[in-house]
Amino acid sequence: MAKTTTPKAPGAETPQEEKKEVIKRPSKIFTDYYGSLFMLMIIVYAGAGYLLIKPKIDFYKMTDGQTQASRQTIENEKGYFDSLTRSVSAAQSIDAAVLDKVDLALPRTASIPDMLVQLGAAAAANDVALSNIVFEGTTKAAAKNTAVQPVNITLTVSAKDYPAFKRFLLDLEKSIRLFDVQSINFTMSPEGKVSFNLQLKTYYYSPAMTK
Repeated sequence: MAKTTTPKAPGAETPQEEKKEVIKRPSKIFTDYYGSLFMLMIIVYAGAGYLLIKPKIDFYKMTDGQTQASRQTIENEKGYFDSLTRSVSAAQSIDAAVLDKVDLALPRTASIPDMLVQLGAAAAANDVALSNIVFEGTTKAAAKNTAVQPVNITLTVSAKDYPAFKRFLLDLEKSIRLFDVQSINFTMSPEGKVSFNLQLKTYYYSPAMTK
């Protein structure tokens, strides 16, 4: 049986030819700048990510720095507390008799009566006489910037000779309370007795003066 072919009318297209015409090529701009557009998108995403993450990074660094500072402060305070504990333990182990001697050597007040007793005992032991005793610096108006307060003492020592006066000074030097000799002047009476004008300095401890 013979196959008949239908003649194609002029200008008519087959279905295959219609499909071929539907497929379009990509835009030339897209194909030429694809790499640049891709890099631009990466940069935009990276910049956006950096702007979002940077505040968190800065906050983390700040928090970490504060944590390190707090840890160092705690370590310093712990070291100070340990040192203070050792100091308290050492102080508690000191014998009471030693503490009494320290209080006598550097009392917490000027202790004028005690000084008069010490000076009188040294004078009686060496056969000298004391007169014109004056104390200065026993008020809170003196040396407020330090806890160790000075007391200036001016007195006249009458002795039969210089060796007696020298023995008196040696007794003061051996006294448990500190006496610093500031100056010595002497005069001699017609009877041959020597008078020494003596300036001394002693001290007492008063922490309240520093406040």
